[in-house]
Amino acid sequence: MTLLNFKFSIKSMKLLICFIGISSLLLLIFCLYSTLNTPEKIIQPLMPSTDQQVISYELLRSQNAALVPEKYNEHEVKTRIIREKIKRLAGDKNAELSTPARRNRTIALNRNIQIFYYAPVAWYKPHPTLASDKLIRLVENGSAVSFRPNDDQVINIAFYPKRKLYNTTETIIRDHFNDIQNCGIGVVILVWQPSFNEGLLMATFKTAAIYNLKIAVEILEYPDRTIESIRNNIKYFMDLFGKDQESTLSYFRVLSKQRNLPIFYVRQAYKINDADWSRLLSRNGMLTIRGTSYDAIILAHIGAKEHKSIVRRGGFDGFYTYLPSNGANYATTWKNWSQLKKFADTYKLLFVPTIGPGYYDRKKYSRNGHLNHGGITNIKRYRSNGQYFDVAWRTALKNNAQLITINSYNNWVDGTQIEAAIPVFGFRDYLPGSPEKYLDLTQSWIEEFVKYKLNSIKLGGKSESSLGCYDFINNTIC
Repeated sequence: MTLLNFKFSIKSMKLLICFIGISSLLLLIFCLYSTLNTPEKIIQPLMPSTDQQVISYELLRSQNAALVPEKYNEHEVKTRIIREKIKRLAGDKNAELSTPARRNRTIALNRNIQIFYYAPVAWYKPHPTLASDKLIRLVENGSAVSFRPNDDQVINIAFYPKRKLYNTTETIIRDHFNDIQNCGIGVVILVWQPSFNEGLLMATFKTAAIYNLKIAVEILEYPDRTIESIRNNIKYFMDLFGKDQESTLSYFRVLSKQRNLPIFYVRQAYKINDADWSRLLSRNGMLTIRGTSYDAIILAHIGAKEHKSIVRRGGFDGFYTYLPSNGANYATTWKNWSQLKKFADTYKLLFVPTIGPGYYDRKKYSRNGHLNHGGITNIKRYRSNGQYFDVAWRTALKNNAQLITINSYNNWVDGTQIEAAIPVFGFRDYLPGSPEKYLDLTQSWIEEFVKYKLNSIKLGGKSESSLGCYDFINNTIC
């Protein structure tokens, strides 16, 4: 090769390299331009169409679009919310938010779907400063209030209720129970501890009877809670409100005992050791309720994998997961529910999964994790325009749950509520859905729960005499 040819080859290679570099740069610019100018895709909620009153479970199963709510892009969610609010503010400021008419319930109240209910709701940060009084009055009067990052978060809720920051009165309870009944939910789980106002308790049970709702009781952790005090709590409710199927206290027909028994939930049951629980819940325990007039279905709240042994050795009838945050702990993780269901079936226990629309606690001051959620900090879950709720329902159905608990109707402090919320500047909302979005979504899924159970029985060719424990869909358990 001559020197001239060699120089020509080097020059050609340099030109080729320059051409490749310029082409790559242009391609990169084009890709960035295309990404920035592509309109945001809004994921529509899984709602029934106008000509389809019940969502088809088979259709939902055939949809292969998997959703992982924990990886939902927070930036996209915030951007979408800002866009919607800018559009709304740019329009008629005095225009009322349009609220479509609620769908009428088409099925009987279902006792196997139960929802946590809080009374009263704690709207404000404990011990607010005097400087906060003006801010509180502004919000109570419905004035627009914005929160800057360094403001004192006096109001400890992320969403703003349609009924404003209400006090829990008998009138408010009537409104709430009307919502719950219209969804098709048959049992309200009253979150309770001994300091609960007795007048409010009586009003709750009285209103439940008016709306044909039943009340189950969740016993919270409280100072000096012991096996003896829990036994007294159970005795108190059964003496005051029940002992038979016609009472407002929630009774289920237990086939194995041929008796009607009420349901009690125990929050953080794992804080009492299984030997103590055995004294109350085993047939030969010193304080046993088994075989007595105070016998009941006792469900333990569990979180960690090792809590299963407490449930079994302690003599519980089953367990529930409580937190609606997928992945927050072993029990709340959806992919573990099949294991929990298998464990329950093996030892003839009830597996009661807890689902919810999301979890969003806006409080700036630190939460005492040890007292509230066992030290769990990664519990925030975005609603993803209703899809998070849908996937939770779908998972519960897939695992053939007999009882399903919803957390919650009105726990605004933790942001798990399905109660109606409206757009108020400084708070989150359900846009682009209506204020009643999650009430309607709940109603649709309860209809789907009944349909799925009936289809399963029909496809299995089962008769009333051959039904299994998880085939029953109302007021009966094994």
